[in-house]
Amino acid sequence: MRNQASSSWRDWSLWMWVARTCVVWLVLADVSVSHPSPGLNGQHLILLVGSVLAAAASLAYPLLERASERARALALVVGVVGGCLAGLVSPNSAALVLPVLIALTAGTSLPLPVGAGVATCGLVTLGTGSFVVTSPGFSLLGSSLAVVGGLLAGLWRRQYVLRAEQAELASVEAERAKEEHGRAKVLEERARLAREIHDVLAHTLGGLVVQLDAADAVLGEAGDPEKGRSLVVAARRLAVEGLVETRRAIAALHFDPVVLPEMLAALAGSDSGDGHVTSKLTGAPRDLAPNTSLAVYRTAQEALANARKHAPGSQVAVSLTYEAATVLLRVANDGPPGCTDVQTLAATGGGYGLAGITERAELLGGTLRAGPSQEGWVVELRVPG
Repeated sequence: MRNQASSSWRDWSLWMWVARTCVVWLVLADVSVSHPSPGLNGQHLILLVGSVLAAAASLAYPLLERASERARALALVVGVVGGCLAGLVSPNSAALVLPVLIALTAGTSLPLPVGAGVATCGLVTLGTGSFVVTSPGFSLLGSSLAVVGGLLAGLWRRQYVLRAEQAELASVEAERAKEEHGRAKVLEERARLAREIHDVLAHTLGGLVVQLDAADAVLGEAGDPEKGRSLVVAARRLAVEGLVETRRAIAALHFDPVVLPEMLAALAGSDSGDGHVTSKLTGAPRDLAPNTSLAVYRTAQEALANARKHAPGSQVAVSLTYEAATVLLRVANDGPPGCTDVQTLAATGGGYGLAGITERAELLGGTLRAGPSQEGWVVELRVPG
């Protein structure tokens, strides 16, 4: 985008130089046939030298773009003085166009103080020359206003160019910000998919490995077909649950509505075969955003899985509370029978699972607290909803 704009600007500058060249040659042609005409003595010599100096400064100035500011200002001063002298001795021709072009160039390409200084040199030349050279038809006021007008037109054009460059930079920055936003959205979606893969597959596949290892041990060493069959059935149940969880994750990725109370009740019921898991609902249930419902569900799932793994046999209480502007999930367990080591219970918050549910809470503007309590271990999630 920037290269394209720079190329367009170079093309525009080239056409401006061509137009300037045409104007200068037309002015010189008009001066050559006017009265007095250029010559080698008196006013004729002043007209010749002044016209040549102004034309040369105007046409050669683009070649001085890389020169110092002082050199460029000096070239324009020589040009504006020469043009004003030509306009002074030949007021009935187009000679005054030359100092106007010089003032326009000074206002466009030089800082305001320097450009104003160039125009002032032209005004001083007109004012001083009007006392020395008396030409019929010459107007000091009109000539001075013409030079000042050229300077003001150049300053306006300079501001226009600066605004155009700022608009271009703003456009480039906006495009870059848009690209960064898109890249951030891609990374956010990747992180979301990583959380879903962990939450859906890690628990299910981990449980399958445990069940199948136990079945292999029972069938291979103890030779107990009935117990081995029960373990295989349990493994199948885990696989079915994994498929259900996968469908739920896909539904959440498509932003399909999620019935949170029913899902939590089913989750607690699947873990309460031994009567160690209880669930409680407080407040009037309401529809939540799919991401919010899924975050609450995944947090409960992670907490129950960690309780099974690190505090087997403990009493687990799952409570869901619909508050005025938030939803509170609390999963508390009292640790395994006879367990009083807080460090053992602290392991329930280890691994990627805790990081994943913490990240979910932060993305939703909520908070997650996981730590020891008086009874054992508690996980609390509070999210807007």
